[in-house]
Amino acid sequence: MPRLSLIVPFQRDESALETTLVSVLESRTSDEELIIVHAGDYDDPYELARDEAIVLETEGSTSLAERLNLAVRTACSPIVQVVMPGTTLEPGWSDEAVGLFEDPSIHAVSLAMRDALSDRVVYGVDADQLPHHRMALEADTVAGPLLAGTMIRRRSLLKLGGWSELISESLIDLELTLLMRTLELNMSVVESPHVVRDFKSSRLAGSPFEMGKGCGILACAYSELPESRIIIEPLVRRLGHLACGLMNPQVAAERLGWVLGVRDRSLVRYIAQRVDFSYHAFHAPASLPMPTPAAAVPTEQRRAA
Repeated sequence: MPRLSLIVPFQRDESALETTLVSVLESRTSDEELIIVHAGDYDDPYELARDEAIVLETEGSTSLAERLNLAVRTACSPIVQVVMPGTTLEPGWSDEAVGLFEDPSIHAVSLAMRDALSDRVVYGVDADQLPHHRMALEADTVAGPLLAGTMIRRRSLLKLGGWSELISESLIDLELTLLMRTLELNMSVVESPHVVRDFKSSRLAGSPFEMGKGCGILACAYSELPESRIIIEPLVRRLGHLACGLMNPQVAAERLGWVLGVRDRSLVRYIAQRVDFSYHAFHAPASLPMPTPAAAVPTEQRRAA
């Protein structure tokens, strides 16, 4: 059985995908499994499915979270790692992180990533900025792993219900961080950067207003749960922050989205059920299965020999 499953979702950019696949194939070891998942828009021109990878095809309407969750259910390894297109891996990049999972109390490991353009190193979702989606620039401020730097115990991810399929794809790692934090699941950090990514060109879709509103909606839902430790500021202070950002259109748009989002209770019941599901999954004698949306059932599945 492989020790690590590398999940690469196709995101429209064939050049970025090929760059990542070359890097993965050059750096992977015999006990690492490669899974490519797409929504009918990748034709596997190099026939990697013959003997190099598992290639999964879903319906065209599936979200990124649905494709990732399908790949997790298909994976054979005890640990999964999402590798977003445009990411390159240095030799031996996974050794330290995989070794940390020898501690059974560790559910996830956040890997340091170096920006290909600025050489800046980021470590995960910043705990000091929650519930906003900000990158941690110090290893000791990490609250959870970013999607591109996510190495997670597969069993734990299944018990969490996978990445949320009701959340904007640009915020699914933030929501998973909030969920893990609410459940007090332990994680670790690899401080040496062996993963390189162009953050600007590979950023997931989402305008500042959409990001702000999405964070606000999540904050509203998680603030209902005392164990999440998420507290929403009073309205007067929120409006004051909005006024402070009016000089910068992007900051103003994000803050306006936040002010509107924290009043939106559309996810309150869903998040409460998600937390309850995960809590019982971790404390029940047998784990609960992760539900499979009809749209995420693969229309084509080819396993490497």
